[in-house]
Amino acid sequence: MTEAPKAFQPRARSVHDLLFAPGSRGVLIATSKDPDAKRTFIVTPPAGTYIDGPAGPVAIKIPVTVAAAGAISRETRMLVALGDVDLGEFGTTVPRYLETLDSDGLPAVVTTVLRGVPMSVGYHRWLHTSRPRAVAQDFALAGGWLRQLQLATAGPRSRITWAGEVSGAVRARWAGHPKLEAAQVRLAAADRQLRSHRVAATVVHGDYWFGNLLVDDGRISGVVDWENGARTGSPLRDLVRFALSYCLYLDRHTRPGREVHGHRGLRRTGFGAGIRYGLLEPGWLPDLVRLYLRTGLDHLGLPTILWYGAALAGLGEIAATANDDDFAAHHLELLAALPYWPLTDVAEGVGVL
Repeated sequence: MTEAPKAFQPRARSVHDLLFAPGSRGVLIATSKDPDAKRTFIVTPPAGTYIDGPAGPVAIKIPVTVAAAGAISRETRMLVALGDVDLGEFGTTVPRYLETLDSDGLPAVVTTVLRGVPMSVGYHRWLHTSRPRAVAQDFALAGGWLRQLQLATAGPRSRITWAGEVSGAVRARWAGHPKLEAAQVRLAAADRQLRSHRVAATVVHGDYWFGNLLVDDGRISGVVDWENGARTGSPLRDLVRFALSYCLYLDRHTRPGREVHGHRGLRRTGFGAGIRYGLLEPGWLPDLVRLYLRTGLDHLGLPTILWYGAALAGLGEIAATANDDDFAAHHLELLAALPYWPLTDVAEGVGVL
C-alpha cells in the first residue's frame, strides 16, 4: 500500500490539535510528590499527521501545584533562550520548546521528545556502582557532554563569584540555624580560593545530576529538566553537581550500618556518607571523582587544585536552593561538618585552601 499524498493526510494547525486529535495516545512517564510536583506525559499523535512535517511524539509537562507552575515557566523561558543558541548537531540533545498550553489556569509546556533511558536506571541496577568500569563510563559520558555544552556556549571570562553568591543565599535561607556559621566559614574559604581566578561564563543546566541525563547506544542522547538553568552562569555549578549527586546515593541499597559493596570504608551511617567518602577518602571511586573534577577544571582553563573549594560551593548551592527543606538542611549540615581542605591533597603535597 502506498502512502497517501500529504494533501490527503490529517493536518493539525498546532501542537494542541495534535494532542487532542482522534487516535492520539499518551503515557504518564513521571510524577512526583515534591512541593513543585509535575506530571510528564509522552503523547504520540496518529500516524501520518502533519503540521509542517511528520508529527512525532511530544512531551507535555503539567504542573500539580502553583509552585510547579513557576518551575514550568522558568523551564519554558530557558528552553526558548536555548532555541536562540547555535548548538549545531549538539542541539539535538536538548528538548525543543513547542508550545504552552493551559491546564486549569496553569501553564503546561510541550517539548520535543528525546530518545534514551535515564542514567539513574543503570545507576540503581544491582551492583552497578560497585563496578569501576561502569562508573568510569558514567563519569566519562557526563563529563564529555558537559564539556561540549561549555565549549559551545563559552562567553567572556570573569572573576568567579559563585561561592560568595552561594554564601549569601545560604545565609538568607538558614538564618538562625545552629550549623549556619560553620557552613559560612567553609563557603568563605571556598570564595577566597575561587575568587582569585577567572572563567568563561556558559549556559548552565542547574540540576545536572544523573537522573536528568538520558543514555542511548553508549552516549548522552539528551539532558532534560532545565527549570533551574541559566543562559549564562558559572560552569562550575554543573561540573560539581554531577559528582555530588553520584556520590550521594551510593549507599541507597545498603542496610544501615553495613559496608557498601565495592567501596571499602564506606558504610551507610547517615546522610551524606557517600559524599564525604567521594571527596575525602581513599578508594577507586574517590580517585575517579577527584579526577573528574580536576579534568573538568582543566578543560575550563582553571587550576585543578580548585576542585575542593568548588565542591564546598556546590554543597552550599544545594543547601540554598533545594525545594525540599529537609534535603537542603542535610546538605547544610554536611557542609558544616566537612574539613576546610581535602586531606588527600595535603598528603599528596598538592596544597590546601
